[in-house]
Amino acid sequence: MKCPFCEENLIEGDLICPNCRSMVIDFDYLENMDKMEEKYSKSTLSDLSKEKLTFEEIITIYTFIERADHFGGDGEVSDGCRQDETFSNLSKRLREIKNG
Repeated sequence: MKCPFCEENLIEGDLICPNCRSMVIDFDYLENMDKMEEKYSKSTLSDLSKEKLTFEEIITIYTFIERADHFGGDGEVSDGCRQDETFSNLSKRLREIKNG
């Protein structure tokens, strides 16, 4: 995967580009969320986070959460993801990917 800002190759498992230090995001996150929901037959972030997600799919979920908090306000989505272990599941999967 390439950084959407500087086009440098990303190291799978890193959420910050080592070249430009930008946060890695998915500009097509809504479309990609729909594809993931169909692929895994799951519709909640918690259920999706328990799957063996790809690096790109994890970036999609993180972007979705960030944008939902931005547009919905008050960090409600992030708070829910902490409580239902979505963030924990995504972090574990990122470590798996990074460690090969």
